[in-house]
Amino acid sequence: MIKIQEVVREIVQGDGEALHVLSQGYMNLSAYAKKIQREVERKTMKGVKVTGIVVALSRIQHDLKKIPPLIQDIVINNITTKSPLSEIVFEKTPQILAKLSSMYEKIKTTNDDFLTMTLSTSEVTVICSEKIKDAILKHFKDTPRMIEPQLASLGISIDPKYYPMPNITYSLIQRIAKKRIPLAETITTHTEIIFIFPQKNLAEVLALF
Repeated sequence: MIKIQEVVREIVQGDGEALHVLSQGYMNLSAYAKKIQREVERKTMKGVKVTGIVVALSRIQHDLKKIPPLIQDIVINNITTKSPLSEIVFEKTPQILAKLSSMYEKIKTTNDDFLTMTLSTSEVTVICSEKIKDAILKHFKDTPRMIEPQLASLGISIDPKYYPMPNITYSLIQRIAKKRIPLAETITTHTEIIFIFPQKNLAEVLALF
């Protein structure tokens, strides 16, 4: 038999906003219990009282106090922005892969330029400064699957101590998510997290940090 608390925990863990509010002690347990009552009954395949769900939520809330918070308090050392940028997506073919190794040698860049490449299962994505976009296209020659211009980046530099800690990227990305700003890419390194998004949102994203 499926226990009520197991089902309630599964529902809460699948709801990022509810999980955060519960962990911070801000949740109206009765109101949320009423909200998920039908789902709990469906998954447990039996009638469930609101009071039973409230008890389960209370126990989960107590357990959350024993683990690191979902949203970490992060000290930002530095912020850098780049714009305008373009995202170019190629199909991952032998011809494209053969030209990857020489891309950084053939494409002339300066310290002010932005150039990064991501190799996925079926695609090769290049994000670059707008002024070197034509050079990138000329280098690969193949027709790209997609070209998305008018993008910007915001790079956040943080202390290396955050690298092994959980929820660091989430703690920063949730600020952008709350504003419903679409992200083209998220790039992480040892000490930097870079968000790529529409250039029109640059001022708004910068204000979040």
